[in-house]
Parts: sequence; structure tokens; C-alpha cells
Amino acid sequence: MIALRVFGSVLHFLLKVVLLPVQIVLTILICMIDFAGGVFGFIFGLIGGFIILAGLSCLFMSPVDWKLFFEAMIAGTIIGSFPRMVRYFGESVLVGMKSFLARI
Repeated sequence: MIALRVFGSVLHFLLKVVLLPVQIVLTILICMIDFAGGVFGFIFGLIGGFIILAGLSCLFMSPVDWKLFFEAMIAGTIIGSFPRMVRYFGESVLVGMKSFLARI
């Protein structure tokens, strides 16, 4: 019985050693997604902001076009927030994988 427990402990330690590079790669991927998400979030945030400003300018033109105003608000919000949604989804998946591997 003790020999089986020692064998299980050695096998568990070897599995932890084998999974260590996977944990390192997942950590690097999280950092890369965070950086790329920040860059794309800034760029798409600027584009979405310009679209929202263009929609707001529709309110100051002589024939006020409410439909274009609301479409610009919705499109600007979606474009500005899309990279952040992708970043949070990717990070949460990778962090979930890391926590699963850490429990082994």
C-alpha cells in the first residue's frame, strides 16, 4: 500500500514537471493577448469614437436624421467594444485552462 502511494506521488510530481512548460506558455499567451487587446482596443476605440462623433454631428445639421444618429451610436459602441470583448473572452479561457492544469 505504501509502495502504491509513493508511486502515485512520484507520478504526480512527474506530471507537474511535464505540465510546467504548458503553464509557462499559457502565461505568455495571456500577456500577448492582453498587449494586443490593448493596442486593438485603443485603435478600435478611436474609430468607434469618431463614428459616435459623426452621429452626434447629425443632430446639428438642418434636417435632423434620428435614424442615422441612433445607427451611428450603436455602430460606434459595437466597434469600440468588440476588441475588449474578444480580449476578455480569450483571457478568461486561458486563465480557466491554467487553473484547471494547476489543480492537477
